Amino acid sequence: MPKGLQKIQFSFGANGLTQFGGISLFQQFCKFLSLRRFLQTHVQWSMRGKKRYHPVDLFLAHLFAIVAGIGRVENTQSLVHNGLLPPLLGLPDFPHRDTLRSFLWQIGHETLDSLEIAHDKLRYYIFENLGPVYSGIVDVDSTVLPVYGHQQGARIGYNPGHRGKPSYNPIIASEERLGLTLNFELRSGNVHPATEAVSFLQCSLDKLPKTVSNTRTSIRADASFYGKEFINYLDDNGLEYAIVARVTKPVKNILSGVSYKPFQDNWDVGEFQYQPCFWKKKHRFIGIRHLVEENDFPTTLFTVKGFTYRALVTNLELNAQAVWRFYCERAQQELLIKELKNNYTLAKIPTKSFLANQVYLEIVLWAYDLVMIFKHLCLPREYQNWTLSTLRKNLWSLPAELVHPGHHNRLRLPGKFPYQDTFQYVKRMVSGTKPLM
Repeated sequence: MPKGLQKIQFSFGANGLTQFGGISLFQQFCKFLSLRRFLQTHVQWSMRGKKRYHPVDLFLAHLFAIVAGIGRVENTQSLVHNGLLPPLLGLPDFPHRDTLRSFLWQIGHETLDSLEIAHDKLRYYIFENLGPVYSGIVDVDSTVLPVYGHQQGARIGYNPGHRGKPSYNPIIASEERLGLTLNFELRSGNVHPATEAVSFLQCSLDKLPKTVSNTRTSIRADASFYGKEFINYLDDNGLEYAIVARVTKPVKNILSGVSYKPFQDNWDVGEFQYQPCFWKKKHRFIGIRHLVEENDFPTTLFTVKGFTYRALVTNLELNAQAVWRFYCERAQQELLIKELKNNYTLAKIPTKSFLANQVYLEIVLWAYDLVMIFKHLCLPREYQNWTLSTLRKNLWSLPAELVHPGHHNRLRLPGKFPYQDTFQYVKRMVSGTKPLM
């Protein structure tokens, strides 16, 4: 049996070592996008005085730490000794965690507003570069971000995982075709998602390409957004929609008497007309019932004689089964929120300041949308469904050494790296990226 290494000598002195060799692809993508110049030109940075780092440098340091999967701001100390990321960002060293946190504290409302406007320009770039868009599907949802400590604006509200604990309750809108975010608003935990939901949706729709009209736009949302004001706005503006209806007592009575037709094993669908109190007119409702089997998980849905019931309100000109299937595709929005929480640090609130947390979560959205653009423009089609964790595993997390033979920058990578062809393909596609400006 062969023996392993018996004696090992250690020395400290290597300067170009990194475990993120593949993230150089993403850095080159940002370079060809002219992202740094774009941020310098379109964002009104409010930080004054002599600083060691330009605000754009600190913004990019946050962004690359998120993309690399470092986690909380405190964990960025692990990058101080990284031999690749500081040179990639053009920095003498990686900023200290306190410097990164202070950057968030020092940004004011004016800078945040200009950062959001610049983000809209980034979204327009991807819509423009992936061909004309004439129709759109907008998904709206809310989520709960539990907090620990005394964060400003955190309140006790709906928090099923941590009952009685303070939280934030942000809402988010996304575009279904490309998976890009459209709008995000950080809210206190006691603010209901339906509060000012109409103005939030209006702002989200304004960020779609001008080629997409209201009559070719569909809205999907859960029961949190079911209400007279929201539905009336959709009707008045010619928007199509499929919204989960709250199962009130009158709806319960109707659902149990609807004529249902089976459309797959243990699933039946029917429809009815109903006018809730204070609504302008009758609306079309889709009823869905599911036969509960012994091995099914417990449910809190309305249940009668072994069937669980739910309902959708809609104005789509589709049969009842197609409306239900169309709504079920809203699961992509839940996957987006899960991706933001698990892989983009959305759930890791970094400061006690509400405004600073807004700034950080805006950076998280920048990171998400930039990675989505990177996947659409640079990855082979068969890999464009990779999540960020898969990108990290297959491309980003790659041991490498940055060396300078003959005054040239060379990144030495493993000889047995299994995705060499993909790496070379991405490198070629990155070099053809059109700049933002």
